[in-house]
Amino acid sequence: MRISLLLAALLIVAPWSASAREVERPYLVREMHLSNSLEAHLVWFDRTLYTVRVIDLIPGMTVAQAVQTNGGMAGVNGGYFQPNHEPMGLVVSQGVQKHPMETAKILTGVLAVTPRGTALLRNAEFKLGRNLREALQAGPFLVDHGKPVTGLNATRRAERTVLLAEREGVMALLITAPVTLAELAQILAAPDFLSGLKIDRALNLDGGSSTALWVATDPAPYSHPEWKAVRNAVAIVPMAK
Repeated sequence: MRISLLLAALLIVAPWSASAREVERPYLVREMHLSNSLEAHLVWFDRTLYTVRVIDLIPGMTVAQAVQTNGGMAGVNGGYFQPNHEPMGLVVSQGVQKHPMETAKILTGVLAVTPRGTALLRNAEFKLGRNLREALQAGPFLVDHGKPVTGLNATRRAERTVLLAEREGVMALLITAPVTLAELAQILAAPDFLSGLKIDRALNLDGGSSTALWVATDPAPYSHPEWKAVRNAVAIVPMAK
């Protein structure tokens, strides 16, 4: 995983030293070392203070540019797309449906934002409605109700981009160095994954060469850019007052 910036702010040198519930703004854990020294970067935020925006990228726009243009504090790459850059699965941005729901083995869940909040939902739990503000279909689920999902690929290693959520209202963005989906599910469901953060659900996004993370840290932003153009991004933005 490429690391080019040293962070002077929002930095946890020992990632186990702080509780997620102490954080009032998106908070970056730099160079977390998970099981077997797996390198990862995690940004968590309080869903009562921040919300999620799905951004449909215009040609030539990077994830970092998309997040900044939309007033985001942090963001990652979004869902899957076809070779012609047509999105795979449901995409809703600021109340406008950009692409319809699809049935595919890998598309097992939906990131959904409504006036009630932000949630990670199974396809069967999700319903389209007029109150839907943002949505992104992706998958597979890695953790469901605190348990690692079974039957995940245990042989292919790749960089990963994941959305995490716990029941108490904390949510997180995660990117990792190459790891299999099965290994990552076990790591995320472990009770000691991170102090104060008990993962209830984890939804995998597009990974590999699409993996990207941008965070507004001081004095300079942290950026892990994608290797190739992606179709959409997931940004963390302040809740409207």
